[in-house]
Amino acid sequence: MNNPRWRLCLILLCTTQFVALLDFSITMIPLPQIQESLGFTPGALQWVINAYGVAIAGFLLLGGRAADMFGRRRVFLLGLVIFTLGSLLGGFSQSPAMLIVTRAMQGFGAALFSPAAFSLLLALFPDEKSRNRALGAWTAVAASGFVAGLILGGIITDALGWRWVLWINVPVGVLVIALAGYLPEGKREASMAAMRLDIGGAVLVASGAATLVFAFANSEHVGLASPVTYGLIALAVGLLGVFVWVETRVEYPLMPIPIFWQRMTGGANLVSLLANTALGPTFVVVALYMQEILGFTATQTGLGLLPMAIAFTLSSAWVGPSLIARVGTKPVIMGGMTVFICGLALLGVSLAVDTSWAGSILPGTLLGGIGYGIAFPAWTVAGIEGVDAVDHGLAGGMLTTTQEVGSAVGLAVGVAVSIAVLADGGSAVQGFSYAILVSACMVAVGFLCAALILPNKTARLSLA
Repeated sequence: MNNPRWRLCLILLCTTQFVALLDFSITMIPLPQIQESLGFTPGALQWVINAYGVAIAGFLLLGGRAADMFGRRRVFLLGLVIFTLGSLLGGFSQSPAMLIVTRAMQGFGAALFSPAAFSLLLALFPDEKSRNRALGAWTAVAASGFVAGLILGGIITDALGWRWVLWINVPVGVLVIALAGYLPEGKREASMAAMRLDIGGAVLVASGAATLVFAFANSEHVGLASPVTYGLIALAVGLLGVFVWVETRVEYPLMPIPIFWQRMTGGANLVSLLANTALGPTFVVVALYMQEILGFTATQTGLGLLPMAIAFTLSSAWVGPSLIARVGTKPVIMGGMTVFICGLALLGVSLAVDTSWAGSILPGTLLGGIGYGIAFPAWTVAGIEGVDAVDHGLAGGMLTTTQEVGSAVGLAVGVAVSIAVLADGGSAVQGFSYAILVSACMVAVGFLCAALILPNKTARLSLA
């Protein structure tokens, strides 16, 4: 990692991952301004976030496999061009439909460049020592990207307007594209020369994820307990079930089922899925609470989340990797998720009993940020342990897919719970509180899955 060109490559790759995670959260703070500007309904407003998340979730596996098949730098550049163009057009949106479509375009671009960047990073640092240090930087940047989006979203919105939270990506994208020649070519794997992309599988998984999110979003109109909601959930589960069935029968599957059924890889992805169901609603609920209940400006809201951002970043960059080096991934995952659950429970209760930032927001978000930050690098390391080099793009795509699906579904559930509380005569504060407590329960299920599925002898991260 002392080679100047390698350092530049690491910076470029981490920058794109930072932007990919940043763009999931950067539109959370200006949601009220976007709603007023373009006329979104409360239920439809979440699609500003979820159009991006669902597009990433639906096509990350396709992007990972395409990177392995057609060349990683080539797919990386294609995705970055699509993402940058979507950011430019999104800033000019004049209707809810146009913003949602361009956000999905951004997500599709990120679904191509993110797994390609991950596999390029692994190719750049093939030995265990440098690879683990690079992975430490990667996870730290990914963690900080999400929370940085919250802070920058507020500052940019107050200073320049909400459209600039999209336009800010354009100069970054152009700069990385201009310097991409320093990246390794990342030639396609010879064993995949005759393979074909599993387009049908990609459509099925994207349709299943989108239908599941829509089921909860649509509950604003029909009710959370409506037969329509249950029917849409059943349809989503059916589509995802057909996806799994198809993957066991096509010649070149998008997601080889044997990889996913490995206890280490499959368990890490399941834990990532469930832990991230709390991430989306937590940030959105806290942002809305600070603006609607506490009367904060967009900038104040972003700064109000700064302690969580710092705890999140430091925990994933140093505390998590240090603990993994000593005790392995499973204990760190379980310990981090325990702290995360406690933070969510404290936050959910505090929102209902206190109306000050120091009393209702700070303790729970700080504790939750520490817990999630500790567990995040542990399930990332576990998710690629034992995966052959030829499938590294796929493994990276699977991990980010579960992260994005979890956040999108969790946000949809959180919004649905809040709307249901309001429909039953509850207050907005009660709706926010219930949404966070439901998230804590979903993370608790993830904790049980980690305890039961992950093998006891798990990977350790070498920091020497």
